Amino acid sequence: MNCQAFTPLGSFLNNRVRICIEGWNTVSEQRYEVVFRGDVVPGQSIVEVKQRLAELFGADSARIDGMFSGRPVVIKRNLDEDMAERYQSSMRKAGAVVDIRRSAETESDSSVLRGEANQVSPQLPDEEVEVAPVGADVLTPEYRRDFSPAEIDTSYMSIAETGANLLRDNEKQVVPDRKVDTSHLSLDDSE
Repeated sequence: MNCQAFTPLGSFLNNRVRICIEGWNTVSEQRYEVVFRGDVVPGQSIVEVKQRLAELFGADSARIDGMFSGRPVVIKRNLDEDMAERYQSSMRKAGAVVDIRRSAETESDSSVLRGEANQVSPQLPDEEVEVAPVGADVLTPEYRRDFSPAEIDTSYMSIAETGANLLRDNEKQVVPDRKVDTSHLSLDDSE
């Protein structure tokens, strides 16, 4: 029997759970990792999201601030698809946007929030890389789409001069003059 210990997210945050699956085989089952790049759900305050993540993970503010560096941070590795989606859902409820991607490794590392050690560095190819000049077409012909401009009749449109009134006289709302007597009002000069 192979067991994996982890601290779950959501309402079970304070309980330590131990999952034991008889005959668990990480090689034959596809594994996933949860990656955070510092993005927050639109409309959420980054300060509030950081506070909720600190509560969710039980981490200090320095560790949470490190997650918002803009570089990808692996939050959790070696998860099955269902568990990775649970992490994604819990993080989204906290206001953070995470990606789920297939694990490139098969180790059973299940640490949470290791900070710098979990940051993903780009893998450069072994062959020499060339940079295309500005304005060059970088897509190969099989990936290019045919572009044919749409024929749209704009002859009925016109452009008004700067500062012109855009409403015609018959479109303007008439506001009647009101005679308001303010002669009984005065300013108090009590200084």
